[in-house]
Amino acid sequence: MGRDGPTAIPEKVRVVSISVGKYRIDATVNKENLLQRIHTWVAHPVLGDMNYEHEFTNESYIDIGNGIRFPTGWHSHQGWDDNYGGQNVSAGHNAFGGQLPKVTANACADPVAVPETVRTAAFPVGVESLRLADGVHLLGGASHNSVVVEFANYLAVFEAPIDETRNLAVVDEITRLVPDKPIRFVVNSHQHFDHAGGLRAYLHIGATIVTHWTNWGFYSKDFLNYAPRTMKPDMVSLWPPTELAEGYNVETVRENFVLTDGNRTMHTIYVNPLQHIDGMLMSYLPKEKMLIEADIVDTTRPLPAQPTADQRALYRIVQAQKFDVQQIVPVHGKPIPWSDFAKLFAR
Repeated sequence: MGRDGPTAIPEKVRVVSISVGKYRIDATVNKENLLQRIHTWVAHPVLGDMNYEHEFTNESYIDIGNGIRFPTGWHSHQGWDDNYGGQNVSAGHNAFGGQLPKVTANACADPVAVPETVRTAAFPVGVESLRLADGVHLLGGASHNSVVVEFANYLAVFEAPIDETRNLAVVDEITRLVPDKPIRFVVNSHQHFDHAGGLRAYLHIGATIVTHWTNWGFYSKDFLNYAPRTMKPDMVSLWPPTELAEGYNVETVRENFVLTDGNRTMHTIYVNPLQHIDGMLMSYLPKEKMLIEADIVDTTRPLPAQPTADQRALYRIVQAQKFDVQQIVPVHGKPIPWSDFAKLFAR
């Protein structure tokens, strides 16, 4: 089975491999001597050794001169097609492709020099902490925030974004702020890779991952597992914790999940339906009157003139739960008063 449909007659193909150190690119050449597939492995914080491939159809090839044929249509996958049938939109079907019918050879103008600012760019990992309330801190300093909430005998973190490196830096800052309590829980808003990429760091230190129920199949099979990671090993693959095999390190939420020590309470609510993703979690701190959420209200850009469908869903669930929200704490951007968001609905 290929991009050109099921094969009725057996066909021998050739695979040409080019290796540079531990990296290898495979090119599949069919009987017409046309490139059918390019495949390699790349490191990914969620999928580990991630399949990365381009596929081409025979009919997309055109002659670009001197008998040289070039594909003008392609399809690409990041990850596999099915990922065990779970989270297809975010996993194997995290794909792109299309048609480029007008292709010419050697039609470039003068070579484009790489700007010096790009060539020498550096991306240091820095964490900036902001006290939101007694025992509640926002961990920012990058494109995504995390929030740590202190309870009597433990800590809970909302969101583990980007990758392991980012979250190890966040954990270092958390232990500086609260050195005498373990991180027992990490709340994962949703399964988009930029929001889940750091979960394995918390898995390794023994925290329970709180995520919504539709993630269980994808997370347990493709993500939070023992699979070796050869391209860029992380802590779980290098030093796998025994608890990973026990099965009690992931807590799934269908409606409402509550952490409390009798003084502070943290409600985690499943929000659905949404257009952005197949449901996500948000957390509410009633004592502090804070709502912690991701990707629905982003304060890195101005609020829209009219609320989006997902913002209406968030507003409805806050009203239905009778949450007295005074402040929204987003994963993207700085906290804002709830009243600024509520103005959208007053209009």
